[in-house]
Amino acid sequence: MSGNGFFYASACRTWNIPFEVAADKKKQKQTAEQPAQKQAGKQLKLDPAKLLAALSYMSDVTPDGCRFHSWRVALLAAHLAAEVAPDIQRDVFYAGLLHDIGAVGAYKHITEYPSVQAQLEDSQIRNHPRVAAAMLDWLPGMSAASSFVKAHHEWWDGSGYPMHNSGKSIPMGGRILAIADMADLFGCIDSPARLTEKFRMLSRLAGRAWPKELWAPLVQSTRSELYHSLRGSETLVQLVARKTAELPAPEELANEEGVERALHLFAAVVDVKDPTGAGHSFRTARYAEALMRQMGQSDEDAQTAYRAGLVHDSGRVGVPSRITNRAGRLTNDEFDVVRGHAQMTMRIFNCLPDCPDMAELGRIAGHDHEHYDGAGYPSRLAGDNIPLVSRVLSVVDSFDAMVSTTSYRMLSSRCAVIRLQKCSGTQFDPEVVDAMIAAMEEGTIAADVRRAA
Repeated sequence: MSGNGFFYASACRTWNIPFEVAADKKKQKQTAEQPAQKQAGKQLKLDPAKLLAALSYMSDVTPDGCRFHSWRVALLAAHLAAEVAPDIQRDVFYAGLLHDIGAVGAYKHITEYPSVQAQLEDSQIRNHPRVAAAMLDWLPGMSAASSFVKAHHEWWDGSGYPMHNSGKSIPMGGRILAIADMADLFGCIDSPARLTEKFRMLSRLAGRAWPKELWAPLVQSTRSELYHSLRGSETLVQLVARKTAELPAPEELANEEGVERALHLFAAVVDVKDPTGAGHSFRTARYAEALMRQMGQSDEDAQTAYRAGLVHDSGRVGVPSRITNRAGRLTNDEFDVVRGHAQMTMRIFNCLPDCPDMAELGRIAGHDHEHYDGAGYPSRLAGDNIPLVSRVLSVVDSFDAMVSTTSYRMLSSRCAVIRLQKCSGTQFDPEVVDAMIAAMEEGTIAADVRRAA
């Protein structure tokens, strides 16, 4: 857990797991006997900087698409930092990308609240700087960015939140984030026809929300090519791709462990969105990895299964809380919204160009609701046209949903296996179901994995 000791109660259980998992996986590599027939698979090459940009994109997903708020704030804040505090530009950029990841479970997107007071009436919004900071603090090399995120709603006069700090007790990165965040929330970026009016409104906060000396750099930024490029989604994609290359992730994060931790954040954000299902993504990942090994697949493919399991529900952050929190039967229209999460998962991991392996991870994760007989979604793939890892995810995802203590229709492992067998050949690949049953009988997949989360 992060050093500041704060996190959402429902998500806390997830945070202590990755450290144990890393040790377990290392031990497995050292002791497991590899089947002679195993063939080498492809290891997906993932860039942690690009993953954090995708996580930022994910935080702005709504049923209507992506709002790009965090990308705009990150780019504008990095531009301002280059002018007034160049030594913290990289940390400000990543803080901008991830400053709102703690707000995904709010009643509505943070840009939809009409005032600061309206934000404070939502406990999820009120606490989101701390939640997001805790997530960043868990990533190696991100402690400075974490401190900036935690402070980005503090006001210079002490009337901000969550800690009511004031003046120079607010780190410079937090002050820069505050003015960039408010510039976008006030519509100073996407309302060129009303730019003067919007800036006049924003100017009233100079000396109150941030120090007056940051006002001139913000006004000057409106004359830059960057500022005008922030309005279009296509140019934003190019700008973020360029900036992640220009400001790569810290060395402490730029390794396989860093990639794994970044992927765990996707699972944690889903848990923040829907605390009732906390731990599901992690359990699905562990089941998927174990089942791939049971089937004699390569270490690389087993790793891909684990990582795809962590992110398979990423698109669910775009499903409105009124639907995810709904008790009872959904309407057909609501089901259509829920089904849209699979396509959104793929869009999240395909949000940047020149990241084919990240897009491939999203493609695998996003097809876990395809049915073996072709009746699933989002692409109605059938049989071997569905990636093997996706077929494995389909089985273990359903299994965990049935046996999880968070399910209103919780089943025993025996009953869940019977359900899997009934749907073998229609919803599920028969070979994967058989391997799942064999793994459970042999103890390769322990039914109490769910308790670990």
